[in-house]
Amino acid sequence: MNEPLPSIVSILDDLRIDARQISAVTIGLPETDSPDFGTVDAYETLSGPGDLPRPLRAQLGIVVTPLEYMPRSKAEQLLSRLRDVHCEKVLLLDTESGWSPDILRSLGYLEVKRPSARGRCYMFDPDIFNQPREWNNSTDWANPENFRRYRW
Repeated sequence: MNEPLPSIVSILDDLRIDARQISAVTIGLPETDSPDFGTVDAYETLSGPGDLPRPLRAQLGIVVTPLEYMPRSKAEQLLSRLRDVHCEKVLLLDTESGWSPDILRSLGYLEVKRPSARGRCYMFDPDIFNQPREWNNSTDWANPENFRRYRW
């Protein structure tokens, strides 16, 4: 049964994001559901990642539209380009698409649990996804002085 998606305002409140303080890029977000962002670049639909202008940079990207209207490779490129080039954080609302959580996880999008749990919500946040690893430091294998001393 198709339940309506929760409003973007309630999701941003759950994530403790103040929309008035940030710049945003939205894709497929209806204007009736759009919060009052500090600055916003809105796109109803895109044919692929090439439609986004190069100098575009925002604090938050929001993707609400189902991406089935474009080939899967282009949709993955779009999500990756938003993540890598245009936005510091990206929020993706799953609109019952064919995307599995494993595919989104491989792109860096982790599922966000919210109190109003209608639909699935994914977030790319480098502070959460790119945690420092204990073993990647200069005292362990990454120390160039140990390269000839130890054999791994």
